[in-house]
Amino acid sequence: MLKERQIIFLEVKEQSFNFTKNFEYTRMNMIYIFCILSVFLLSSCNDSSTNEEQKMENKNISSLLKEIKLTDNKKMDSLSKDISEESRKDAVELVKILHSGKEEEAQKAAMVLLSIGDLAFNPLLESLDTKNADNFVWEADVLISVYLNNRNKITSVLNSMLLDKRKLNDSEPQALMEEQPVPRRICDEGYLMLRRLTAFKETEEDLMINEKIFLNMTDDQKDKEIERIKSSKEWISLIEHLSDEGID
Repeated sequence: MLKERQIIFLEVKEQSFNFTKNFEYTRMNMIYIFCILSVFLLSSCNDSSTNEEQKMENKNISSLLKEIKLTDNKKMDSLSKDISEESRKDAVELVKILHSGKEEEAQKAAMVLLSIGDLAFNPLLESLDTKNADNFVWEADVLISVYLNNRNKITSVLNSMLLDKRKLNDSEPQALMEEQPVPRRICDEGYLMLRRLTAFKETEEDLMINEKIFLNMTDDQKDKEIERIKSSKEWISLIEHLSDEGID
């Protein structure tokens, strides 16, 4: 009888052990499944958030502008700031590396800054390393090279404008003006812009006076002045020039 009870006890114990083991196994499976589901849900949330951010980033300038009213200066300024910061971000970082003191990395940054030219101009200008003589001179030289390169390109464009005699559309309402203005031409605007760019000896007041005199000339007089500057490359006072020719 005792032996039978011992057998029954062992069977019950074994069943209990198996039940406990199965229960523990089931519990572990449930925890494992729960963990996987949690990871999946978190991943889905992150993907959703990332997709939203990407949608915002993928909006091009055209679509962003369509969402802003022409009179909404605040949003226009905000968009301009965002574009400026984004376009300057890498160049600003390169300038920081240039000034980091890590020689090899600084040399690499210098090579890239030289290559990107215009994009490096403002970040470099705003963070000149004036304390280090060699860096100061090198950075100033880069700025001058970029500036001269751009000035030469602009000068070439303005010189081509001097040959173009197409008239501009007048955006001012003619009926509201006491005097009908003489239609301005592309060559006239090219002359004025070229003067502003290259007449280094003239003050701002000189430029304004000469511009007013030039615009009051007839087209024939303007054409002669344009031909004169094309050949001589020398800016002169238009008041004195007209006086010498006996023109009031």
